[in-house]
Amino acid sequence: MRILLVNYRYFVSGGPERYMFNIKKVLEEKGHEVIPFSIHSNKNVLTEYSKYFVEPIGSRDATYFEECKKTPKVIWQMLSRSIYSLEVKKAIQREIKEVNPDLVYIIHFVNKLSPSVIRGAKQMGLPVVLRLSDYFLLCPRFDFLYNKKICEECLTKGYGQCIKKRCVKNSLFASMVRVLSMKIHNWMDIYRDVDMFITPSEFLKKKLIDNGFDKEKITCIPTFTEVTKSIIEPSVGEYGLYFGRITEEKGVETVVKAYEMLPEHKVKIMGDDTTEEAIKLKDHCAEKNLSNIEFVGFKQGEELEEIIRNSRFVLIPSIWYDNLPNTALEAFRNGKPVIASNIGSLPELVIDSYNGYLFTAGNVQELVAAIVRLNDEKQVLKMGGNSLEQLKTRFSVNKHYVELMNIYSQLV
Repeated sequence: MRILLVNYRYFVSGGPERYMFNIKKVLEEKGHEVIPFSIHSNKNVLTEYSKYFVEPIGSRDATYFEECKKTPKVIWQMLSRSIYSLEVKKAIQREIKEVNPDLVYIIHFVNKLSPSVIRGAKQMGLPVVLRLSDYFLLCPRFDFLYNKKICEECLTKGYGQCIKKRCVKNSLFASMVRVLSMKIHNWMDIYRDVDMFITPSEFLKKKLIDNGFDKEKITCIPTFTEVTKSIIEPSVGEYGLYFGRITEEKGVETVVKAYEMLPEHKVKIMGDDTTEEAIKLKDHCAEKNLSNIEFVGFKQGEELEEIIRNSRFVLIPSIWYDNLPNTALEAFRNGKPVIASNIGSLPELVIDSYNGYLFTAGNVQELVAAIVRLNDEKQVLKMGGNSLEQLKTRFSVNKHYVELMNIYSQLV
């Protein structure tokens, strides 16, 4: 089967891209041909198909809109990519015409490619499968957060709440653009062109069904950990570990506050420490002289693996409806218990007192109690073994591939 794989980045910057390259590898190992469609970037993995890619908003050096100089051209690109881009539609249709795929599998497109990739593919007569990594179909901000708390007022009172509260980047203009784009997409009925939505979690699937999406067109297929790495046996490490994006919705502040109360316990925080949230938290640690909290920066490859292997447990303190984060599966693969917020999809991953502990999102005292409970080395090893079992039974590569191919085969 020839599969056109669509994503707005062709380099790893987060979970969606890790999944993209992992599923590409799996499909290719099974004999399928995977053809990318994306946006030009100087960070991209090299591919012969880059000739079909579209230019980014701003420059090829910029990853985020905030990095771009706000020229009239850039603002126009931002508006068209948020709403509907004829340029992108033309580009994907050219690639479809020349490479002749059997199916289009879309990972992420919002604000960078626009949903014209959906309609463009559908007009060429191809089945379209859309994997959802967040809540962009329901929430203008993508994460249901407002002032560090869950907010679903746009679902109950209408999208005007987003504009009123300036939810998107705390900007009236950005909020208005996002709401306008959602209303136009609904008016165009553009998501009617999606043949199957794939959600990583049952939580997201239920959210979509509860808000009017056709349950017959939604399938939950949990993701899987990286396929190039072998599973190792559980071990007892020396420190707690958070790794991933250091942004507000990830709840890293809760970890810092917990370890401020546990000076004899150590924690490493791994991820890009140049974000606004990371700088704020590092300044706090310096001001309080918290030597037990170490920010180690962004790591990858063997260095990242070693830090995970030497940890005692992994922390996922999200304050948003986290949608099956890859960090949990990486923890499972390394035989580590997970302490996670009892929110969103996380209870689907962490079974309390079996392979880790759940705590109320943002509750520092509950997190402290969970950390202390894992002073018991026997408990750490037992829960680590259970994490491995959870990985093998629910999040295996083969299980994901079989379920995905069932969908592909039905549609093609």
